Amino acid sequence: MSFLQPILLFALPLALLPVIIHLIHMHRRRVVKWAAMMFLLAAQRMNKGLSRLRQILILTARVLAVAAMIFVITRPLAGGLLGLTGGAPDSVVILLDRSASMEQQNLATGVSKRLAGLRNLTAAIKDAYGTRSRLVLIDSATLKPEAFEKADALLDLPQSAATDTAADVPTLLQAGMDYITANQTGRTDVWVVSDLRQTDWDSAGGRWEALRSGFAALPGVRFQVLGYPETAAANVAIQVERVVRRETADKAELLLDIRISRQSDDLQPLPLDLRVVVNGVGSSLKVEMKDAQLVLQAQAIPIDKKLKRGWGRVELPADSSPADNVSHFVFDEPPVLKSVIVSDQPEVAEPLAAALQAPMDPARKYAASILPLARAAEIPWAETGLLVWQAALPKADDVVAQQLIDQVKAGRRVLFLPPEIAGGDSLLGLQWGDWKNAAPEKTATPEWWRNDAGPLSNTRAGTALPVGELEVSRWREISGDAVPLARLAENTPLLVRAAGEDLGAAYFLTTLPSPGSSSLARDGVVMFALLHRLLNDGALGLGQAQQRIAGLKSLGGDPAVWKRLDRETVADAVAERALSSGVYEKPSADGKPGKEVLVALNRPLTEDAAPVLSRAAVDELFTGLDYRYLEDNLEQGRSLTSEIWRTFLMVMACAMVLEALLCIPARRTPAPEGFSPAVPGS
Repeated sequence: MSFLQPILLFALPLALLPVIIHLIHMHRRRVVKWAAMMFLLAAQRMNKGLSRLRQILILTARVLAVAAMIFVITRPLAGGLLGLTGGAPDSVVILLDRSASMEQQNLATGVSKRLAGLRNLTAAIKDAYGTRSRLVLIDSATLKPEAFEKADALLDLPQSAATDTAADVPTLLQAGMDYITANQTGRTDVWVVSDLRQTDWDSAGGRWEALRSGFAALPGVRFQVLGYPETAAANVAIQVERVVRRETADKAELLLDIRISRQSDDLQPLPLDLRVVVNGVGSSLKVEMKDAQLVLQAQAIPIDKKLKRGWGRVELPADSSPADNVSHFVFDEPPVLKSVIVSDQPEVAEPLAAALQAPMDPARKYAASILPLARAAEIPWAETGLLVWQAALPKADDVVAQQLIDQVKAGRRVLFLPPEIAGGDSLLGLQWGDWKNAAPEKTATPEWWRNDAGPLSNTRAGTALPVGELEVSRWREISGDAVPLARLAENTPLLVRAAGEDLGAAYFLTTLPSPGSSSLARDGVVMFALLHRLLNDGALGLGQAQQRIAGLKSLGGDPAVWKRLDRETVADAVAERALSSGVYEKPSADGKPGKEVLVALNRPLTEDAAPVLSRAAVDELFTGLDYRYLEDNLEQGRSLTSEIWRTFLMVMACAMVLEALLCIPARRTPAPEGFSPAVPGS
């Protein structure tokens, strides 16, 4: 419990006034001995115990009434969702989840989870801490500490505004730990404001143990997790997966692949009125959802034949989650889908090149080249959508190692295959181990693979790839922090993805397509789908029209050179432009028209995933730390702090009533008839 007027607590000794007055009253009476009172004194001594108890209760009630009145005027805080103890800390560090899912709103008030959390936290800081603590905000989008003086400023900081990014809560906590360690913040309250999405918290990742150990070593740090786990009822989300411009002799049109999904227990037919905007010109498209997903393939949108390049978006009707109601796109002359295979083994490289040169889309051009490791310097990095690396991992200080990392962080896909030579260095947090062979005359088959997302997911028609029919004769162990996408027996990895938000374009396949290793080349379907899906995803960042995920570095090192096309650029911080979905244009290097780079920024698709962490899961993540879990929702909006002076007012009233009851004199027994008391001197 804390107090808004703590200085008035110095008046608590005044609660002893009734005792002092009682003692003074007792000592000011003069005792006169009177022989006739001896019998009354004897009777009084018989009742002395009850009389003293009554006096003590009366004094206690009076003291309690005065003390309660003093507590009332100090305005104590407690209860609500927050029980503040220990007074104001030296520092308050706020870790804010600014992911797109935090923009879920209460339709009646228009208040989002992010805004509700900030308002609630602002009021709590003002009431409980005042100006006695240093205030610092670290947000999930920039991870940069921002100090501010007054709690009211929290709502106006650019770092607390809405974004269309994802959140990496373990990385956010690491940023908080780094700040506390570097600045020696003393006794610190760490507030985590989040909607507890599983994809953002990565509770199964390997980083939490190190975080717990690190924070446990910091004295005086306590955590308050303010969670908004409420999910939107019957939420519908949209994404544009592919855009192709097609022109015939008499018309031109855009072919859009649109995926609509919904989170609802009631899968009744749902009519939707979509709005499609192309270069600022809108049109409507009516569809009907009958299942959890609706996929519109090659949906034709007529355009002017003179329109060779441009931008657009597809919008859903408004609902409680506005961040997933819009998907932006850009279009231009499609670039060549170029892939490069680095390998010194022709029996591995040639089947890969043959699969990558076979067109999945007849309207696109494909090119695949094979380079030995000695010619890796010839890789056209900026033009390569997919790089297949079947060679030893380079040392961390090699130039090619940094080029591989830059390729991954740029969103272009890299598929690593195991080299034949033993040993090797670590890259992207992963390292090859020893080769393993299946039992004689028996091959291993995949027992699990992720079919809801990723390069091995089901087809758009819902048909599963025949991954389970693959035969694997030999594979190589792999160690490090990775996201599994396919496994053999006994949890043996077959396909993994490098962990980390900016490393998600790097994949490691633990076997080879050669006949002595697996049936990938012989069966062909799985290998063809795997390679072309990675190539298509990597090609989104090629050409003059690119699809990118909103993030701090989505617009490169200088966001100021970009101009927003879909609406007027808001007056925000330059670095914040890359955090909002929309369409941006950058002038070409030579200044010639028609060569500008068009970029469509969209939210990460993981933000459409609804599952949230349970209370038990959050408790487990903070095991061993001084931690409190506070849950709120948009409907109730309860305050984190609650003034409980009314409670003390009731205590004071009860004490005064008790004192009054104890002071009532005992009822006298009426004298018998005919009895007359003796009168002295009669």
